[in-house]
Amino acid sequence: MHYRVLGPDTGGVSVADLRRLFRGQRLTPARRGRLQQGSRILALCGCRVVGLAAYDRSDRELRVEEVGLDTTSACAPAEIADGLLDALELGCVAGSVRRLVLLPRTDLMDDVLHKRGYAAIARVTAGTWYEKRFV
Repeated sequence: MHYRVLGPDTGGVSVADLRRLFRGQRLTPARRGRLQQGSRILALCGCRVVGLAAYDRSDRELRVEEVGLDTTSACAPAEIADGLLDALELGCVAGSVRRLVLLPRTDLMDDVLHKRGYAAIARVTAGTWYEKRFV
């Protein structure tokens, strides 16, 4: 598996990839636009996109509102989630970000997040917000 960081000015992810990554979730035009045009980290298994984390960064916080995983790929979902979190955490440490906040809309990531030291901070209709602080 390998990873690619894409900025807002980079080409988007195909609609077919988004449907596979966010299976069972509603993809409104506005949400598709954010997923295709915002800052993103892609996980690739071979040349197939198997994971996506879309994020926004402020001075001291990285906020990840969209995480999509391909549960049908040859790569295990937990492995995909771990790799995306490695990339996000490395970006936080390198960029002096103090707090990483995530809203995974899939239960597949809950165990991975707990094992990596994330704490649940709020429950909302879309899921549970998690955070990890860096000192």
